[in-house]
Amino acid sequence: DLLRAVVRDYSLIPYENLTKIIKKFTAPGPTERLRGPGEVIEGYIERRTGGTCFSLTYCLGAILSGAGYECHPVMADMKRPNIHCALVAIVKGKRYLIDPGYLLGEPVELAGAAAAVETSFGRVELRPRSGGRYDLFTVSGGEAKWRYRVRTAPVPRSLFLGYWQESFSLPMMNSIQLTKLTERGHLYIRDHHLRLRRGEEKLNENIRSDLELRIEREFGIPAGITAEVREHLERMKESWRTRRREDR
Repeated sequence: DLLRAVVRDYSLIPYENLTKIIKKFTAPGPTERLRGPGEVIEGYIERRTGGTCFSLTYCLGAILSGAGYECHPVMADMKRPNIHCALVAIVKGKRYLIDPGYLLGEPVELAGAAAAVETSFGRVELRPRSGGRYDLFTVSGGEAKWRYRVRTAPVPRSLFLGYWQESFSLPMMNSIQLTKLTERGHLYIRDHHLRLRRGEEKLNENIRSDLELRIEREFGIPAGITAEVREHLERMKESWRTRRREDR
C-alpha cells in the first residue's frame, strides 16, 4: 500500500551525523541547529546527506501528515533514556511502528504480539512489554541482541524538540557515524572503521587513509562535508587536551 511504499523509499535516505555535527558548530543558535523537513530532503537530493533519528523522524512525520496519515513521534531508551525516536502511524484503526533512524524499511504493526522483519542485514524482532512498550532486537546467528525499548504513547511537540536539542550533547556527536541499507547488506561507518553485514557474514575494513573519498563513494556525500566534520571534531578534541593539560 501507499504507506509501505513511502516508508520503503524513505529508507534510502541514510542515517548520518555529519550534517548534525556541522550544525552543532556552525548554527547561530539552538533553534537553527534543528534541520527541518525541507532541509533534510534538499540535502539528500543535492548532496546525498540524510540525518539522525530526530531529523529523519520529524521529516517523515511531516511527509506522512501531509499525505493524510495520522501519526505521532514516540521516544525510545537505549543505553540512556529518550535518546532515540520513531513514529507511530494509525491506519484503519491499526497502529504501526515506523523507524527511519534504525533503517526499518517497512512499517511494523503494533498488535500486542511479537513481530519480525527480515532486512538485508538480518532479522529484526519487536517484542511487546507492559504499558504499551516494545523491545526491539536484532537477531544474527541465532543470537538476539537488545537494541532499544520504545514507548508508543504520543510525545508532545515541545518535549520532542527538547529531547532533540539535548541530543546534540550525546557522546555519538564526538565521532563520525553513517549507516544505510544496500543490496550488499547493512553498511556502517564509525570514524575510520567500515563494516558491511549481511546475515551472519561480516566484512570489516579500516578506511582511515581515504575516509572522505570512501564515504563519498559509498554514500555519495561530497568529500568536503566529511573533511569539514573532521576539522570540527579535531578542534573540539584539541580543546579537551588543552583543558586537561591546564588542569594538571
